[in-house]
Amino acid sequence: MKRLLFSTTLLVTMLSCNLVDCTYNGRKLYEGPRGGCYYLNKNGNKTYVDRSYCDCK
Repeated sequence: MKRLLFSTTLLVTMLSCNLVDCTYNGRKLYEGPRGGCYYLNKNGNKTYVDRSYCDCK
């Protein structure tokens, strides 16, 4: 029973998360609400990059 519960939980987690994360110079990329592609720099500010970098799926 524990094994079934663990397997089900793992499957749900995998389906709810992106299995492929886009990165740019080692930083995780985020897509904004209007389609912009950015990463958070060392100061915590958004640094925008070309939108094509967010098409890694």
